[in-house]
Amino acid sequence: MIYFDNASSTKPSKEVLEAYLNAAENNYENPNSIHKLGMKNFNEINRIREKILKLLGLDSRYEVIFTSGATESNNLGIIGYYNKNKSRGNHIITTKVEHESVLDVFKFLESQGALVTYLDVNKDGEIDIEQFKKVINKNTILVSIMPVNNELGFALNIDEISKVVRTFPKCSLHLDCAQTVGKYKFDYSLGDMLTISGHKINGLKGCGALIKLKKINLNPLFYGGGQENGLRSGTLDYPAIVALHEALKITMNSFNENYKNIEVLRGYLVENLKNNDEISLNIFKNQTPYILNMDLLNKKASVVVEALSNEGIMVSSVSACNSKKEAPSHVLLALGKSDEEARNAIRLSFNKNNTLEETKIFIQKFNMILENIKGRKL
Repeated sequence: MIYFDNASSTKPSKEVLEAYLNAAENNYENPNSIHKLGMKNFNEINRIREKILKLLGLDSRYEVIFTSGATESNNLGIIGYYNKNKSRGNHIITTKVEHESVLDVFKFLESQGALVTYLDVNKDGEIDIEQFKKVINKNTILVSIMPVNNELGFALNIDEISKVVRTFPKCSLHLDCAQTVGKYKFDYSLGDMLTISGHKINGLKGCGALIKLKKINLNPLFYGGGQENGLRSGTLDYPAIVALHEALKITMNSFNENYKNIEVLRGYLVENLKNNDEISLNIFKNQTPYILNMDLLNKKASVVVEALSNEGIMVSSVSACNSKKEAPSHVLLALGKSDEEARNAIRLSFNKNNTLEETKIFIQKFNMILENIKGRKL
């Protein structure tokens, strides 16, 4: 089996599984219990928070709130911030190319009375800074933008955005970094709030974090035991937190080596696909090598994805969250693609486990599949 759907989810590392199982077997006590074993787990979780910040190059001005993953982190960061701070301003900003766990939150807040601006991106996936300067104002309290797009892999110009946001004291910048960690060299201190997810970095599903400046105040989404400084009630999952840290540690410590290897794989694919008149590669000025997206010019994406799957090659058509809806990619539509193009793109996304040999097999099988359905306008 060849797995090129790593932007959707990755295979957990052996070290991550071992760390989780060891903690689950030997450290199962509730971290909020006041006996010595509970306190031991609680203290270790706090040490892990510090280690996570260090791995991301963040200082003690930040704090880590553990969540169930990127969707919850995005919801907590955006809704929690808006509800806490809406008396200071009612305007919030995002882009048209965000993940649904951001876009749908903004649509929800819009239905609740928030004034929302959805920014365009240009053909390189960048935000027009002059447009941004025109729309941000004294009533803007939050901007939420992903540094790396999950469908196409292009990098947005967060450094320029951050500089503008810093000139508005009431405004904070939230960054959905689920597709950034381990895949793109990035200064995480550009954000005031950051979202990370374990299963995108060879960790486990069901654990992530919202990392924020301590001075930022949020309203909780969950109420109960008051865990995570009252921001995320619920018993802390110590084994999952251990696994998240292990995955992040391995990812960040091997960043350069993995990045170079993936550049080779993607480069080989681009070189061997760029002259194929059945497809159009979506290439950008700044993007991570971990994602390669292409438009199928005469074939239906769902048919090609199924055919590849039958050959043991796993890819996706759009974001996994939307892949079963057969809706056009809102990201490709935002970049000016036609409805047909936006429906018939496929995404290959890579991981440290992928090999050059796998890319060669993909090219062979992919060309065979396109040839077999040649002439069939789907």
